Amino acid sequence: MDPKPFDLYLGLEDSHVLVTGGAGLIGRVVVDAFVAAGARVSSLDIAYKGANAVHPRVMEIEADISSEESMVNAWREAVRAFGPVECCIALASLDLSVLEHHSSAADMSLEQFKRTLEVNVGGTFLTAKLWLQGLREVLRVWSETDEPSPLYGEYRYNPSQLKNLGIVIVGSESGWFGERSNADYSASKSAVQVGLLQSLKADVPRVWDRARANAIAPGPVDTARFKEECRQDPNQFYADAQATTALGKPVPIEAVARSIVFLASEKWSGNVHGQVLNVDSGKQGKLMWSRDECPR
Repeated sequence: MDPKPFDLYLGLEDSHVLVTGGAGLIGRVVVDAFVAAGARVSSLDIAYKGANAVHPRVMEIEADISSEESMVNAWREAVRAFGPVECCIALASLDLSVLEHHSSAADMSLEQFKRTLEVNVGGTFLTAKLWLQGLREVLRVWSETDEPSPLYGEYRYNPSQLKNLGIVIVGSESGWFGERSNADYSASKSAVQVGLLQSLKADVPRVWDRARANAIAPGPVDTARFKEECRQDPNQFYADAQATTALGKPVPIEAVARSIVFLASEKWSGNVHGQVLNVDSGKQGKLMWSRDECPR
């Protein structure tokens, strides 16, 4: 007897996926991955100017995740282009490549610490909030009123036709293991991939019973910027990607994108909820002391 064919279809065709930080080194690959899967993608980034349709299934929209006004306007642009946001990828943040580094937390200003949390934690929360509000509005308009919706206008979306409802928060290995030179960054990632995610785990199914919330925590990602940093400091590659990971190598950008697509697909991960997927080459922790500074 021939085995029954196993369905490996992602089921992402025509789903509206919104990606924050879509112009970044990782974000661009994530957007491309969803386009390849057949999704319609709203790519939000502070680097864009205005809103532009750059592909039949891609809209690039200017947005600052730390500004509620900016995000509300961007969300409306996204909805006008592709309808309700079904899946949301909260990728945008201030990362280690743009933050000022310090030899000790004693040298970091309170302003830097607060600003990083404002963007990384506040911006991720705001993204999740707008996504949940959009889903709740779909249900409200469908069941309660014939009046125009402030978000969807005259159109009433059938809730049964929406699919792949979920949010994927992009955290970091730093959220587990800390960053000696950037307590601001590690604290922000801990907040979103633990406290915020676990709160959403309980909240999201109460807004929409088929919706899910998950996170990924990438390790050292092999971006062009990471390569340049390793050229400037030859010890960095050893400390970040060899001495502290079981696989002994950084994470390809495509591996991060594939992991996000997996969590976005209801057909592939429909029973994965409230989980953090560590995409980190088997990260075991941080190198505590270099040979030059190791206490005698």
